[in-house]
Amino acid sequence: MAELTNRAAYLKGLADGMKLDTEKNEGKLLSEIIDFLNDIAVEIESLDAEQGFLADQIEDLDEEVEVIGNEVFDEYYDAEDDDEFEICCQGCGEEIIVSAEDLMDGEILCPTCGATIEFDFDCDCDCDECDCEDCDCE
Repeated sequence: MAELTNRAAYLKGLADGMKLDTEKNEGKLLSEIIDFLNDIAVEIESLDAEQGFLADQIEDLDEEVEVIGNEVFDEYYDAEDDDEFEICCQGCGEEIIVSAEDLMDGEILCPTCGATIEFDFDCDCDCDECDCEDCDCE
């Protein structure tokens, strides 16, 4: 961008070297155009510098957001990856590891005794067992 201000300065130097008569309309017009071009070049250079500064700030913020996002979402995805649950077979009492997908299927077979273990997610009560007095799920 310094090239623009250099070129505007060159034009001003040419005009000064030509000894334009700024008392005449043509000389006045050329002098104002050259001054205007110089002002535009200076403003563009200033905007370019500010844009570069803002681009650096955005890049820094982007990196910080990425770090924060990785920390937050890695914890979320780590918890999400732990979609295995330990249940107890009601038939033999054996501890069984089941996946969330198995739970959503509604039932599994106990690998130890072969009993069918059903999962019912329709219960809206806050109790631990669906056969309590307060439960309407019976």
